[in-house]
Order: sequence, then structure tokens, then C-alpha cells
Amino acid sequence: MTDAIKPPWAISLWSNADHIYAELPNPGGKTSHVIKVSNDPAGISKLLVLAKYRDASSKLGNKGDPTQQQIESPKYDESMVRRTRERLKFTPEQRMGARVILRKMGLI
Repeated sequence: MTDAIKPPWAISLWSNADHIYAELPNPGGKTSHVIKVSNDPAGISKLLVLAKYRDASSKLGNKGDPTQQQIESPKYDESMVRRTRERLKFTPEQRMGARVILRKMGLI
């Protein structure tokens, strides 16, 4: 009875202790494929993104119908890249001048 209201692009899910599997049918009625994600919050987050973009026009390789390789590949995020700061270069005279000022202030 519930199969009658299920759209042709609907995802079927099942899981075990390690992975969540999602069967992604082709909306055109051709073959479907299965992807797996880890059974943790990161995997569930990937499935939620997939469900958000899934619709009747989903094509293989897009966000709504990703391949296993696309699911497993980490996304590049520039905020995660740590760049080394350029080390400041001071001359011995500049260091001595800073020490004199700090001594006058009573900090060293």
C-alpha cells in the first residue's frame, strides 16, 4: 500500500553496525546503484545532503545521485588548511632597543 505513494526517485536505506547503505534508483526506471556511508553523524550528514538534492531530475554524478567515489572523497575546505605564518625577522639592534624599552617599563 505504501509503495503506491513512493516516488520513483525515493531512496531505500538499511544499515549494519558499521555502515548505512542507500539504494539510489534511477528516476528513469533503469538500474539502481548502492552507496555506503559510515554509521556515524558524518555519514548521516552526507545522506541528508543527498536527500536534499534528490529529485526526479537527478543524474549519476550529481549531488542527488553521487557515486561511491564521490561519497568517499573529502571535500576541499580552505578553512581547514593551516598556513605557516611568516616568521618576523628582527635585527640585533632592534632586539636590544626592545629590551631597553621593556627595562624602562619595569617588565624585565
